[in-house]
Amino acid sequence: MDKRSKEIKNNKCWLSFKCQICTLAMFTIASIIDSQNLETKLRLHFAVVEGFSVEKMIKIYTLRDRIRDDVEFNFYNAKKVEIDLNNTNPKGIAVNARLIMPELLPDDVERVIIFDLGDTLILRDLSEMYNWNMEDKIYYGVLDDGVMKYGRFSKKALDIYINTGSYLVDNKKAKSEKIYEKIVKNKSLYKPSGIYEQDLLNDIAYGKIGYLPIRFGLKAPFTDDKISDSPPFRTDYNNILEKAKYKEKYNLPKNRFEMNSQAFNPVVIHQWNGKWIRGRGLSIYRRIVQNYIRIAGIWDEICPVFPGVCKK
Repeated sequence: MDKRSKEIKNNKCWLSFKCQICTLAMFTIASIIDSQNLETKLRLHFAVVEGFSVEKMIKIYTLRDRIRDDVEFNFYNAKKVEIDLNNTNPKGIAVNARLIMPELLPDDVERVIIFDLGDTLILRDLSEMYNWNMEDKIYYGVLDDGVMKYGRFSKKALDIYINTGSYLVDNKKAKSEKIYEKIVKNKSLYKPSGIYEQDLLNDIAYGKIGYLPIRFGLKAPFTDDKISDSPPFRTDYNNILEKAKYKEKYNLPKNRFEMNSQAFNPVVIHQWNGKWIRGRGLSIYRRIVQNYIRIAGIWDEICPVFPGVCKK
């Protein structure tokens, strides 16, 4: 066991999340807390925007009583990002708030794991992900199908491109290399879109990004049950693997069979090919989501607004 592995058991596992002003966040947070080993100590950080209320903060705190009472919650005012990156992401400014997170955290936070809230589930302990050997990189994440798109800042094909729904950050390096400042300075390079912050981060940090195993941010292999029941079981993974570079260096799956095998038991499942709130995606994961909705005590609140996530 290396030094960092010992530290993760004896001290804190630092995790960071962008917080949407939405009850949907509760089931992701509940899955994080519930899935960790007892010796993994959680310190959760939320970058809050758009008038995040005390009532919502208290609601999140109730998860301590419902699941585990040794979890620490920290909330940071991220209003600056509302000004710096206003009107750049149709999904809302909360998506961009993850970009400023390293700037908000205290210096003793060396690493953070950043997750989407509302369309991710954490199913296993995160210590391995937190302790991953990052070499000299700032960010480590999971391969995304945006790989090889042209970077307007780097002026190069983005031969390593990660999905920002689940990724690991060397917080001190992100600060020292002023990544957020560079993002703000070059914010006009990309037009407003649902992947605005993802494109910017991958481009600005070109050469400083590596790949995690797909189990740390996997999307479901099929968009719905019907497709999964119909041979020959061609999945969305195929197109990504065809474009992927550095398969040997990062031990990426070499073919769709290896990819499907590694998809069997993910640590993090990120539903970016079929949103649970729209009633899409595989039933097996939507049922787990429903379990955490009940654990979080928000069934009656969430189902009338997002009936798709509650359907059987």
